[in-house]
Amino acid sequence: MSKKNDLLVDQSYWDASYSGMRPAIAPPEDALRQWLEARVPKAKSEQHALEVGCFPGRYLAVLGQLGYTVHGVDLTPGVENMAEALKATGLSTGEFRRTDFLKMEVDRQYDLVSSFGFIEHFTDWRSVLLKHAELVSPGGMLVIETPNFKGGVQQLFHRWLDSTNLRRHNLDAMEPHAWAELLREQGFIVQWAGWFGQFDFWSDPEPDSLGHRIGAKLLGILKPRLAHMKEGSPSLSPYCGLIATKA
Repeated sequence: MSKKNDLLVDQSYWDASYSGMRPAIAPPEDALRQWLEARVPKAKSEQHALEVGCFPGRYLAVLGQLGYTVHGVDLTPGVENMAEALKATGLSTGEFRRTDFLKMEVDRQYDLVSSFGFIEHFTDWRSVLLKHAELVSPGGMLVIETPNFKGGVQQLFHRWLDSTNLRRHNLDAMEPHAWAELLREQGFIVQWAGWFGQFDFWSDPEPDSLGHRIGAKLLGILKPRLAHMKEGSPSLSPYCGLIATKA
């Protein structure tokens, strides 16, 4: 990639965030796990899945349970122990690389390439998504997810209660229909692109203030009501997703 593409936050932030964590699988009630289990087919024979930005592998492990041999790439040190940890849970594991994904040479392709909460941390999300696409084998599948901080209600509360964390994310990347358009230009067939999950909200800690306390109180009142509204809303749903096949 000739164009400079910057992370919105230094890698040391992620290394500190992951310090002390171990590879783990998302729980059954997790909405993203349920989305994967509903939309990603089980592996046929020996098929291989790669997660970009894989640590701690909460959703890569779900793909492993669907029968894929799992591989990963990440810059954080914990990736070096992932193969052993996931294999100990009964999953079939392949290669796990500690390297910069954007500088990584495409020396093989995979039946399934995925990332979860990754592309939105870069200034040029399009080049990151295209690098994912290069790694998909013909007939293989691309699975992309980001949080939805851009939607109307979601963005309102993130700006109010989560402004520091919000600056670590490129809101322009949280557009699944734009992903779909870019991938169709590369010959992909898009099976699904949109928003999913009933309303939920999470944030990083912020300094205490009257405005923050008022916002948190309002969110506490509204959250049960919003959670009962129809999922798949660009304004309310907490996740963006795409599933596409390489022709």
